[in-house]
Amino acid sequence: MQGKLTLTQDKYDSIPELVEQGLNRGEIAKQLGVTPSTLQVQCSRRGISLRRGGPLGRKRNLSLPDAQLELGEPILAALRAKARAMGTDSARLARDLLETIVEDDLYAAVLDLEPA
Repeated sequence: MQGKLTLTQDKYDSIPELVEQGLNRGEIAKQLGVTPSTLQVQCSRRGISLRRGGPLGRKRNLSLPDAQLELGEPILAALRAKARAMGTDSARLARDLLETIVEDDLYAAVLDLEPA
């Protein structure tokens, strides 16, 4: 499995064009030699949209005791939809996900990174 280091600036620059050509996340990831998860995370960090039609949606804040998380509207909508499907609310689902990641030390697995 190849990691995020295989993405050069030229590859990042090609992503919006690939999206506009109608390629989906998996197809773009395969073409660039990374996993779909790596592509998603790295594009998110750089503000590159993997959706046709332009830049990432506006950000919303999720408050934590010592920080705020900026989440795009598509992410919040997906979180709300998944929470409804699971019979819970989005805040509880987000909390449960974060707790599980921390308690089970799943950072590398969730972010599709090589183990440290």
